[in-house]
Amino acid sequence: MGKTKKTLLFLGVFLVLLIGVRVMVGMTHQESDKSLIQKALAESIKASRKGRAGGVMDKLSSQLKFNGSDYGSAGRDISRFIRDSRPDITVENDDPVISGDEGTIVSPVDLKLSMLGQSLDRHLKKVTMVFRKEDARDWLVIPVRKWKLAEVEVSESAVSDLGMQ
Repeated sequence: MGKTKKTLLFLGVFLVLLIGVRVMVGMTHQESDKSLIQKALAESIKASRKGRAGGVMDKLSSQLKFNGSDYGSAGRDISRFIRDSRPDITVENDDPVISGDEGTIVSPVDLKLSMLGQSLDRHLKKVTMVFRKEDARDWLVIPVRKWKLAEVEVSESAVSDLGMQ
């Protein structure tokens, strides 16, 4: 057997073992849905503070709704907003109520961001965030179900106060 064939065989076996270990670890180390939702929220907040849009977009549903309006196709605009304003969000209560493939967090939220050279600092009394389990892929090949933010509800007065009408 030639050197190239041995190398390819080794890489193939290595990848199969790596995927097998990943699947086994995933099956034996199942985190609770509550923990997975909290982790998704925390990771997206951390990424938004740093202006890393990709870390946030990965946690957003492709059918994202804000106050009932569809924002699933606004990915490019959301990415630009995150990069430019680096929103700093503090969710006071990250404890979700879970029902099947849906988890809901209702909490006051503190929002700080910079838009057009001006700082904005607001306290939103009640924000409802709905997470849903959606199909996704780990390592581009392994099918998984992940919690993604699917809906956000904020009072109309808070939205107008933010200038987001």
